[in-house]
Amino acid sequence: MPRRVRPRSVTVTALAAAGLLSAANGALTGVGSAAPAPAAPPEKTATTSVSVTCPFADPLGSRKLTVVTSATLPTQPKSGTSATIGKYSVQLSLPRDVALALLPTGATSGSLQGAVQLDLTVHQGDRSDKLPVPLTVAPTPLPETGDVTLTATGDVPEIAINTIGAVVFDVTAPTLALTAVPAPDAAATPDATATPAAPPAPPIACTLDPDQQATLGTVLVQPTATPGSEQKAALGAAAALEDDPPPANEYTVPLGLITIFTTSTIKKLGATVVSDPALLINGFFSVDLDTTESRVSGSAVFKPATATFLAFGFVPVTATVEFLPHDYRNSKMIEVGGGLYTGDDNEIWLTTQLFVMGRVSNVKINGVPFDVGPDCVTEHDIELHVSGHYDPFATGHIKDPNFKLPGFRDCGSGGQDLSPLLTGMSSGDGNEAKIDTYNLNGCTEPDHTKCPKDTLPPEQDSPAAAAKAAAKPR
Repeated sequence: MPRRVRPRSVTVTALAAAGLLSAANGALTGVGSAAPAPAAPPEKTATTSVSVTCPFADPLGSRKLTVVTSATLPTQPKSGTSATIGKYSVQLSLPRDVALALLPTGATSGSLQGAVQLDLTVHQGDRSDKLPVPLTVAPTPLPETGDVTLTATGDVPEIAINTIGAVVFDVTAPTLALTAVPAPDAAATPDATATPAAPPAPPIACTLDPDQQATLGTVLVQPTATPGSEQKAALGAAAALEDDPPPANEYTVPLGLITIFTTSTIKKLGATVVSDPALLINGFFSVDLDTTESRVSGSAVFKPATATFLAFGFVPVTATVEFLPHDYRNSKMIEVGGGLYTGDDNEIWLTTQLFVMGRVSNVKINGVPFDVGPDCVTEHDIELHVSGHYDPFATGHIKDPNFKLPGFRDCGSGGQDLSPLLTGMSSGDGNEAKIDTYNLNGCTEPDHTKCPKDTLPPEQDSPAAAAKAAAKPR
């Protein structure tokens, strides 16, 4: 039986070792001060939209603009190595009257160009640094009608990550320096008949509007691997669920709100059990700074789910299925935990073992109640060996493609033992369990429809939702 997770507190020693309290370690980020990573990690696209107020000169006055920032973030930077943010761009829609005011006097058409200057804030916890990012707006013609959409692009300096855990990138309000593109005749032969060039407009320092999320994205910085760390991570469940005192040099951060979806396929029954969403509570990401082993831990309660199947291939059956801890009579809280490592694809992987009891109730055969009693459970724990891609600050997709469903015990009522019947119908090898996790902090868009697809739970018309609907009794 797994032992209960104890939330691990952040020790002063761990913080100092992580470089979060020691001034000798320098800033959280630096430029060009870290050794390059041995291989470029895969990237993920991050996008965020913020509202800013820009004080244009009279008679225009202050205007609210929407600024959309997009970039690619490394999916798994390592501490002590450099990280690159690529394809950085900022898009904003400039009102037509503002754009016309930047053109030469009296002009009704033309093009704008210039620069956008902003800072990218990089922080972990209460420590942060600002990284200046200069961007260029290429010559952009005004459309015949309506506002003009400007796109500014540029390179973000290489960032040296000197910490471990979740590193958050926030956008700031831009400073705009826009001007009209000189007409070809003015550039070639400036004379009295040519349209005079507009003087450069003074920079406009915009400000972020209050009460909005400005996070571009979050990346998980892993400790630099040591030989054998992958093999050690395979024992992640044991490490995460130990009741021994936490290591002295341990860095721990909470995981926030995580939604868990589970889907189990029972081979003998041809049935798929899709549970309602569960929440991981008391979730923590922890790193032992001495061994560089990292793990996650937490607790979850899974709601009962309804399964529909054909017993023996032709008898319609519905039943309520529950996944419970070994000590299910006293608690419904399942302790979970696992070790993290870098896979061959350079992605973060989780591998662990989970032990759950299965309970069946509310059985109906061809619509007629079939009393299996109040405590019809598996003879022993269902042992799951799960692994797969997992980012504790974004999403995870792990599974056990071949678990064994034990036989059942204590099934029946009125002196009738129905355990052999349920065992014969369902128990055996070849079953599959899938677990999908979604860290709701992974999406920073106020409008959830703009979130990356992999940061939110399945939509109502998705295949996962369809499978869930099909599992419900008609």
